[in-house]
Amino acid sequence: MDTSKLSSFIAAAEAGTLSLAARRLGVQLSTMSRQIADLERTLGAPLLVRTGRGVRVTAEGGRFLVRARNILYEFEAGAVEVRGSAAPTLTQLRISSPPDLSLRLLPAPLVDLARRYPDLAIEARTDSRRVSLAEEEYDAAIRLGPLRDSELVARRLGAVSRWVCAAPEVAKSIRALHDLARRPCVLVSNVPGDLRATFRGRQVTVNHTGRLRVASFLEAAEVAARSDRIVVLPSFTAAAHLENGTLARVLPALKLPTLDAQLVHPQRHRGSLVLRDLGDLVAAALEVAERAGNAKRAVP
Repeated sequence: MDTSKLSSFIAAAEAGTLSLAARRLGVQLSTMSRQIADLERTLGAPLLVRTGRGVRVTAEGGRFLVRARNILYEFEAGAVEVRGSAAPTLTQLRISSPPDLSLRLLPAPLVDLARRYPDLAIEARTDSRRVSLAEEEYDAAIRLGPLRDSELVARRLGAVSRWVCAAPEVAKSIRALHDLARRPCVLVSNVPGDLRATFRGRQVTVNHTGRLRVASFLEAAEVAARSDRIVVLPSFTAAAHLENGTLARVLPALKLPTLDAQLVHPQRHRGSLVLRDLGDLVAAALEVAERAGNAKRAVP
């Protein structure tokens, strides 16, 4: 299987320019352009738009980019597995993840991973900020949202639903979008303020603003539960608060865009079986959490 076309497209989408992407892959610019054009002809849709400053991913290209990364990741992991002894061996795994995910989703996958690899030393760190894997000597990280480090290998683990929540009495008082717009919001660092959403079949923009900003969704949930502020939370963070009644859904008919959960690691761990298994375990835990959240979604 020739994966060079996928590699060229992914590199160009992440780099923003064909010339930079070609340098990173060590190929001729003309070769990269031809491979991307061939891929676009095969798929029957434009993946990139050429601009004065470089290239921009189209809507179709953005959807395909997610699958292309996963295809390339699985192909390389499979190739390493077939080669057997050539597989990169990790004897120590140092991993970073957001506090919310560390608390709600990561414990069981890490326990299962330790059982599969009894000689593997695992150090799991909780970080509200996005750490530099290279400078801080991490082997991998789990992140929510778009990938910003173009030098990293990424595997999409799944989509995380987001809900608008508030203290129960506050949630009851919000009956329409204009009520929502008047409420201050607890903001989380590095999370965009404007969200394009769907409300009762029409497209709307939810502009949640406020002067209070915290480092994590966990902190934001606690602040909202103790105040008159609203908060936008990943489903797995909101779940515990909804169960114990400290938070309630605001406008349940409002559907926000999901967040991608991604496992990222440096190029040197490309094809690692340990990271492949970790990704499988976290993806499964995320799917279970999403199913549980969606089951509760119909409950007012």
